[in-house]
Amino acid sequence: MPSTVMTEAESLAAFDDVERRLTYLEDREPSITEVTQAEIDAIVAAGQAVDKDQSEAIARIFDRMASIAATGNNPDNAILLDSYDGTDDERLTKAMFEQRNSSPKRAIRLSARRHTFTQPGHITYSGFRLLGPAVGWQNPELGGGDLPQCIVNIDTPKGSPWLVGAGRTDNTAIVGITFKSKTEAFFYHHPYSANTAYGHHMADVAFYGFQHVLGSPNEPFSMTLNTWAGCWTHVAVKGTQFSLRGSDNFLQPTAMNYGWPGDNGGQALMRLSNLAKTKIRNLYLTARGNSKALLIEGPTNHQGGLDIADCVLEGQNANDPAWGCLVDHRGGYATISTTSINFGMSKPSTVDTALVMVRGGTLVLDKISTCAASGAGAVPLARNVGGKLMASLLIPAAGTGNATYVG
Repeated sequence: MPSTVMTEAESLAAFDDVERRLTYLEDREPSITEVTQAEIDAIVAAGQAVDKDQSEAIARIFDRMASIAATGNNPDNAILLDSYDGTDDERLTKAMFEQRNSSPKRAIRLSARRHTFTQPGHITYSGFRLLGPAVGWQNPELGGGDLPQCIVNIDTPKGSPWLVGAGRTDNTAIVGITFKSKTEAFFYHHPYSANTAYGHHMADVAFYGFQHVLGSPNEPFSMTLNTWAGCWTHVAVKGTQFSLRGSDNFLQPTAMNYGWPGDNGGQALMRLSNLAKTKIRNLYLTARGNSKALLIEGPTNHQGGLDIADCVLEGQNANDPAWGCLVDHRGGYATISTTSINFGMSKPSTVDTALVMVRGGTLVLDKISTCAASGAGAVPLARNVGGKLMASLLIPAAGTGNATYVG
């Protein structure tokens, strides 16, 4: 600390310099180490010479310095949720108001801590972006690494959507966050009746305990030019996580690990309703008991349909299989290629008689490998009972009893 007390004019000038410096740091890649001891000394000295109002402003500078240290890097000049007072719900309301009214729209960034939200029905808008801390992302199922984690508890009433699309939205994003729910919440409701989410991007996200993530079986999430990327994890789920419709999407995460905790009453992990010109890649979907991996629906005018490849669709394992089919194709047009379809049909019925059932529309299978559940016996890979089925290069695992397709 300086040994002499500055004049009021000197201390105010020093205060202004420090405030400009902190604003500069917040606008680029801030670190508390970039605030020099001399600058801290200047703040202290300024506090000795100015009036009460100015001293309170100096106190706020210290708060900003603490926020920089706690929040970490902010390379894109994001709106920091922790810069607001109040509950997390109140902070998010304030941050969304600032984001909605900023130009260009700045992202909202969460810090590496546990957040809790209980208020449903946040209306999204074009430019809505919600980002985790800029410290990288860790698979929440893996404990090694001890990386900073952004955990967001969504404890809205059961089935109540946390985010709602009430009109067309463009260029939105949710990245780098682990979401959990103790109340079987609904994450994001954007139905076709309210218009479509255009250019919505999601990457490096995890969901625990949700009833639905995007859309519901009654009202699918309406999407166009949406993209998925990075690592996704879905566990302890309570219902169909994805009910989707739309066109021109690239749903290609690096990997998606998604599994049921139980049989879930015959629900599908993913319900794909009228998705046209859409690519889906790198899904690892684990159905158990009376559940299915994929339910595919669509009209006769499919406009190019679905292109699904490089996936694993299966029961938990050979000894914990799905009871019926794993792919239920009821309409539209889809191709499934270079995919493994394993461990289903442990309890054949008059409704499900093969790992892949075609009840309507057109399904093309190519380069499909399969492995039977323990004790399942000779189970056809695919059967057509009401649509059109085309298949080539089907590869049953040796000795499993799985047959090639039955037309």
